[in-house]
Amino acid sequence: MKLNLILMSDQDKFIQHINDHYTELKWKYFKFCNEHQYPWDEDIYSDTIVKCYDTIVKKGKLSDTTPQGIENYFFKAFKNNILNEKNYCRTKYRDYNINSDNINDIYEDWYNNNNISEHTKLVSDLWKDFATLYIMTMVEQNFDSEHFYLYRMKTLIPNMTFKKLAQECKHIKATRRKVLEVMHYVKDNITKEDIRKAFYTLYGDII
Repeated sequence: MKLNLILMSDQDKFIQHINDHYTELKWKYFKFCNEHQYPWDEDIYSDTIVKCYDTIVKKGKLSDTTPQGIENYFFKAFKNNILNEKNYCRTKYRDYNINSDNINDIYEDWYNNNNISEHTKLVSDLWKDFATLYIMTMVEQNFDSEHFYLYRMKTLIPNMTFKKLAQECKHIKATRRKVLEVMHYVKDNITKEDIRKAFYTLYGDII
């Protein structure tokens, strides 16, 4: 049951809206990254939710708490985090011994050593993201918003222990039990074959 929006704090309005539209927004941002050739990162998406929530808590308010205002705020933060990560990786992994004279030879060596095509990597990455979204969609359809929110927090945020989850979500009772209920459902009701069939139904024509 959704909380009364009038009585909710701005941070709770934000997390409630993101929770209710989690899969929809994730697909939208995933497609945005693909269209603009930005790196898609599951952790960045999840971390952005937490960072936005923490920022709103610190500021005490969000300038626009309408659904569109919340999504505009979240998207801007997500895009900034994606661009910052892209720039960080470019700087971190830059090899200053590479120049225009030897870059083709170096790339050819790298390609031969790794023996993986760009297409193969794209399909592999697409499969991983699709599998995650498939599971999340099934969980969202079969559980209430608290179970869905807790399961996402536990599985998508790195190093999220049950103890830390309980501390982060003090307003929710029985966090461990609820997460385990979802985990048991996923184990008993979702198979790789189910995901594979859905994946090839959607992407079979392009891969």
